[in-house]
Amino acid sequence: MRCLLIALLVILCAGPHFAMAAPDASPEDMVEQNGLIHKAGEAAPFTGMVRDYHQSGKPRLEARYEAGKLVSSTVWYASGQKAEEVSVASDAWTIRRFGETGRLEQETVAHFKDGHKVSEQTKRWDESGMLRTEAGFEKGKLQGELREYSPAGQLLRDEVYDQGVLVKKLK
Repeated sequence: MRCLLIALLVILCAGPHFAMAAPDASPEDMVEQNGLIHKAGEAAPFTGMVRDYHQSGKPRLEARYEAGKLVSSTVWYASGQKAEEVSVASDAWTIRRFGETGRLEQETVAHFKDGHKVSEQTKRWDESGMLRTEAGFEKGKLQGELREYSPAGQLLRDEVYDQGVLVKKLK
């Protein structure tokens, strides 16, 4: 009884951060309601970490939510190498995808309005780490400059698009 009382006293003295910390959840615990993520059976939108693991015990997914909205996430390959990271700031999502060796393969910055993607900028790199393409999209169509580079880094193609229509060929 005395140990239980001491443990309770330690928890209360640790302050509100310890007492209010949300426990981790697994993806299977989560449900979507009206565009927000909730822990199954709970009315309030979820705030906390969602974690999942490979069979080996290594992390597979770690996602942080605030008030039911994704703030950031990281996905790992079974080897433990990072596969993808996402960060969300207001209505912009930055998504970075990595190869199994850890090399950055693609980076996309997507902009949203009222929950719908309105535009994105994407860059892709090849196996040697050289930038190969840069492109912008709006409503699913090429928008702005499209650039393609050779494996040596030389500009091969430089074009400007407006709603998917080529308007200027610079190279």
